[in-house]
Amino acid sequence: MADIYERLTSARNYLRKADDFFARAAAANNATFEQYQVLLAVHCLGDPLQLRLLAEHLVRDRTATGQLCRRMEQLGLIDLAYEVNSHRPQLLVALTERGQRVLRSITEEGLKSRDEFVRSLAADRRISLAEAVRTCWLEGLDNADAGPSRETKLTTTPDKGAGAATS
Repeated sequence: MADIYERLTSARNYLRKADDFFARAAAANNATFEQYQVLLAVHCLGDPLQLRLLAEHLVRDRTATGQLCRRMEQLGLIDLAYEVNSHRPQLLVALTERGQRVLRSITEEGLKSRDEFVRSLAADRRISLAEAVRTCWLEGLDNADAGPSRETKLTTTPDKGAGAATS
């Protein structure tokens, strides 16, 4: 069984590949991966969505997020409007029909590429990849108070050196 470091590397590599599938699909739809992330976030988190919440979700500066959204508005992907009846108006981001079509197209193309990649892997590699993602991102969520599982505790072992994971 692979150690935690190998699982982390495998999971991170897969997630970067998945991002690349969606980035290529975005480019094929005359959009950027950043624009796709905005469309996806607005669709999933609330349509309309406050710009402040979008920036927090994207882990971006509010000003940079606002500039990105203004460019996207010029492209007809989103609408920007100020919240009405608010003592402190917030800028709201909403998907346009075109933005919804682009989101759907990028998602479908990205998922198709992901599926083709996963199907191209040998069965044992698919299982290993699924285990890596499960271990690195989901393990311990069912019992948050339990701490790291026996498999992922970091210890010092004579053959792997300080900080090596034990299985």
